[in-house]
Amino acid sequence: MSDDQCQYFHLLSLACSLTSLIVLQGSWAKLSEVAVKGAQYNSRERQPHPKCLQGTRVDLLKYIHGFLDDTEKNRLIWLHGTAGVGKSAVAFTVADKMKDLKVAEETNEKRLAGTFFFSRKHTKRCTAGYFFATLVYQLATKFPSIRNYVNEAIRDNPALLDPDEPLCDQMEALFLKPLRKLQFRLRGCPPLLFVVDALDECTSEPELTDLILSLAQALREPGLPVTHILLTSRSESHIIKVFQNDEVRPLVCEIPVRTSGEGGIISLDGADVDNDICTFLRHSFVELGSRHPDFPQPSEVEVAKLATRAGRRFIVASTMMK
Repeated sequence: MSDDQCQYFHLLSLACSLTSLIVLQGSWAKLSEVAVKGAQYNSRERQPHPKCLQGTRVDLLKYIHGFLDDTEKNRLIWLHGTAGVGKSAVAFTVADKMKDLKVAEETNEKRLAGTFFFSRKHTKRCTAGYFFATLVYQLATKFPSIRNYVNEAIRDNPALLDPDEPLCDQMEALFLKPLRKLQFRLRGCPPLLFVVDALDECTSEPELTDLILSLAQALREPGLPVTHILLTSRSESHIIKVFQNDEVRPLVCEIPVRTSGEGGIISLDGADVDNDICTFLRHSFVELGSRHPDFPQPSEVEVAKLATRAGRRFIVASTMMK
């Protein structure tokens, strides 16, 4: 082969590599456009962010974090209750803590792999069609080693970013396979966590059923790094039915739960919530006093009466203060 021919093939190879790089960068740009930034737990779209005050929800948060550190098996941790009892605040607080926890000391990669907070008020957050694209965008941002793989999957099948694409196909290409790519890298590391809030805000019941079944299918698959998913929802019948499915139930850690030994119940609206709401009200009145120095501060008796009126629902206490 002549020198001219060698140079030709070398330039051809460089051109092909450059073209491939441009195509992959295009795939990432498309994913960035489709991923719902407002669904992330700390997005500006969700401000003000509901969160647990220091010293509140202590037992509940401790119980949840006990599962998050379990390296034995993948889990679906399902926290459910009535409207206004603080599910989103707990989800935010857990995510906010996990975002600072490293998978290993020698890396800056964190255990919080992705979040999706549903909302029926927002077109792209009331459907599961953007769910896996949003999670894989966050996952590949936090673990750059899998970004090229994700880009290649989208290049080979651009329809994966179509919100009408079957969830099972999106789950396989944009959730299960990327996680498998991290298995060796995360061997021996503490588990990853995804946080999914307000399942009941997904407006299509069949779609939500498919989503929960898809997540359960993914966590049953071999070859994954240990991965937990914290999910919150209202205690609605169609959601309860899915979590009782034979294929889902073995993975589920359900809260509320009756603890062994002392027979107590860990829940969102237990007796300890009265004290937490008192703490919230005191904090709110202090903040109000800092803005309006002439505003009289209530007595402990008055705070307790207000807490009782809230009926163990943080949304009621919050509305009072507004």
